[in-house]
Amino acid sequence: MIQFDIYRDATKEIYADDIPEFCTSEYWGNLSNKVHFVFSRLDYLNDILVSICEKVELYNINLKQRNGLNNKRTVITPYIEIIHVMSDLRMIIDELIALLYIVEKRKELGDYPRKIEVESIGNLLGKWNENKFEEVSFFLDYKTLLKNVNDITNTYKHSFINDHVLFYRQLEKPTVYAIRNFNSEFDRQKNKLLTVPLENLINDFNIMFKNYISLLKEMTNEQIVIDYENKKKNSNK
Repeated sequence: MIQFDIYRDATKEIYADDIPEFCTSEYWGNLSNKVHFVFSRLDYLNDILVSICEKVELYNINLKQRNGLNNKRTVITPYIEIIHVMSDLRMIIDELIALLYIVEKRKELGDYPRKIEVESIGNLLGKWNENKFEEVSFFLDYKTLLKNVNDITNTYKHSFINDHVLFYRQLEKPTVYAIRNFNSEFDRQKNKLLTVPLENLINDFNIMFKNYISLLKEMTNEQIVIDYENKKKNSNK
């Protein structure tokens, strides 16, 4: 079963110590709540992933048996649910990028920045295209994932012909399809079909997310200790 790997045990609870603690932010609210909300959304998306897998499995069973039982629930709904998963995953990664940016800046400046200069996948890929790799360099190891998610979700937003994915059959395992038409123009030579197994994207995200949370905890714990030591020094003056 394809799942976001966010649970510590079979209870599927999100525990308090799964969430990093942050120094207080005057500008950006309770950042621990933000991370908890990310976990909650991934937990919700896991239910959708179960639904996708069940429908695709049933679709293929019906197809092999030629029993005529496939309907919009098994034929169309998986595509809609995959769009839902990918779109929310894009938003989550955007937020992870922005969050790491302000935590890195706090280490550099001593406080969170008022302005978030790097706040999305597209923003980050643009900086890399300009050979600017200094900020949130953690994500460089996951460039392929970021580019895939960016290309797929941008296609969802901007491609007028993306509904043609319905002509592609879901394989044994759920597959993400997206069809791009460049410059809002139909051109058989330029139109591009993007095809990625959903499981590959989720597995790549799981690896990234596990390392991300580990890094975030390390950085925020260090900042909390530094703040405490500085406060203690100032109180002794």
